[in-house]
Amino acid sequence: MKSYFFLFLFALSPFISRAQKLHLILASDYENKDFGMISLKDEEMVSTMFKKISTQIGYHLQTVYVNQRVDGLTEKAVRNAVNDTSIHPNDIVVFYYSGFGTYPDKSTLPSMQLDNPGLFKLDKHSLVSIDEVAAILQTKRLRLGIVMADCRNKMIDRYPTPLPRNTIVKHDRSKEILKKLFLGEPCRILKISSGQKGKPVFTIQRNSVFTYSLTEAFEDMLYAKNLKEVTLNNLLARINKITKSFIPEYAGLSQVPVSCRPAAAKPVVKATR
Repeated sequence: MKSYFFLFLFALSPFISRAQKLHLILASDYENKDFGMISLKDEEMVSTMFKKISTQIGYHLQTVYVNQRVDGLTEKAVRNAVNDTSIHPNDIVVFYYSGFGTYPDKSTLPSMQLDNPGLFKLDKHSLVSIDEVAAILQTKRLRLGIVMADCRNKMIDRYPTPLPRNTIVKHDRSKEILKKLFLGEPCRILKISSGQKGKPVFTIQRNSVFTYSLTEAFEDMLYAKNLKEVTLNNLLARINKITKSFIPEYAGLSQVPVSCRPAAAKPVVKATR
C-alpha cells in the first residue's frame, strides 16, 4: 500500500513543484559611461516593484539578471534567459531592457544593443529585436507576457512632479487590483518601447523617464476607484500622462499588443500611439 502511495506522490510531484511563477528577466547596460548608473537604478526600481506585485497576485517571483550570467549582456545570454525551460504555460513573463537601442527599417519597435565579445568580432555590438523576444514568449502559452525596452538617448535636467492621486483609501485593495491587472484580462503578449521611432527618449539624472513613469503608474493603479479602471491599457495611458506632465515634447510610447496564442499563424498586430 505504501508503495502505491509513494508512486502516487511521485506522479503528482511535477504538478506540485510547478507553482505558477512570475519570471522577471532584467537586461541592463551597466557599462555605458553616460547612462550606466541610470540603468542600474532603473533595474532596482523595476525589481522592487515586481517583488510587491508577485506577492500580491500569489505568483512565485523568479528573477534573472542577464548581466550576472557567464556570458554577460550578450545575444546568447538574452536568448537563453527567454528560452529557459523553467518557464511554463500560464506563467507570467516580464522582460525589461534598459540601455541603447536602434530601430531597424520597417520596425515600430527597437532592437537591443548587446555586447558582442570575442577577439575576432568586427562589430562591438550585436542586435536582438524586441519582436524576436516576444515571438519566443508567444510559443510558451503564457498567462501574460510583457516585453519592455527602455532605450534612452537624451539627458535632461528637469525633475518630475508626481501627479495628484486619490490617497483616500478605506482599505488596502492591492491584492484585488493587481490580480485584476495581471490575471483578469485575456491572454496576450504586450510589446512596449519607451518612445516612438525617430523621437527622443529622455533620461533624468536619477532614472529614465519611462521607468520612473512606469513605477508611478503602477502605484496609481492601487488607488483606482473601481475595478473597471484597472486595465493594462489604462496603465499605459497613465505612463504617457505622467511623462507628458513634465516633458511636453514627449511623443508617447510605442505599443504593440499581440495575441499570446501561437496557433494564429499571423496574429493581428496593431500599433497604438
